[in-house]
Amino acid sequence: MSVKNSAQARADSLRAAQRPTGFWARLKALFGFTPPVSAEDEAEIRRWDAGAEGERRTAEMLRILGDEGWYGLYDRQVPGADVANCDFFLVAPSGRVFATDAKLWSRDFVVHVSNGRLFHGELHYGRVISSVLFETCQIERALQEELRTHWRGRISVTPLIAMHNAPVAGGGFTLDGVRVVPADRLLMVLRSLAGAPDPAWAAIVAAAADRVLPRYVEGGCR
Repeated sequence: MSVKNSAQARADSLRAAQRPTGFWARLKALFGFTPPVSAEDEAEIRRWDAGAEGERRTAEMLRILGDEGWYGLYDRQVPGADVANCDFFLVAPSGRVFATDAKLWSRDFVVHVSNGRLFHGELHYGRVISSVLFETCQIERALQEELRTHWRGRISVTPLIAMHNAPVAGGGFTLDGVRVVPADRLLMVLRSLAGAPDPAWAAIVAAAADRVLPRYVEGGCR
């Protein structure tokens, strides 16, 4: 994982935008006359910082899978989407593929499903699920096209959300095909879904994924 992922880059750019520019503005700031940052801007910066931290924690957890024959593509651009990125795209030793989104939410509220919708405490987060489903669909299409000369049936990308800090109801659940799991159970879930090893096919799938999922952050690494 790159030292600065796209979430951290976004947080830093927002923070930089709050710094005074121009001689007189910098002079005023030097003596403490800096206009306050709005509550909205502070909240947005905190959200991006939290996202970056969640991605860093997840990257550290997933690092061990490389020794087990997994391939990991981190912080990749979603095909057909200008601003969407896939936090972690994983290829198991069998060739099965997983798109994992990392979240770091407050531990004060439980992540749960109510009336078929995702909630964190009393706040509805339906857009999180729809975003993951959109990204998964775009990746599936691109990967299927890239692998059309290596026909082995339809490529199916399994979407997951790894939740840091916030407790997850029932130790994990599936909503609209998206598996939401506590981060400390992510490795167990991935291994349970890995399937029988097929190293040659896994290498083909990983190479195809590397071609269709360009790096979202310059300098990112596998």
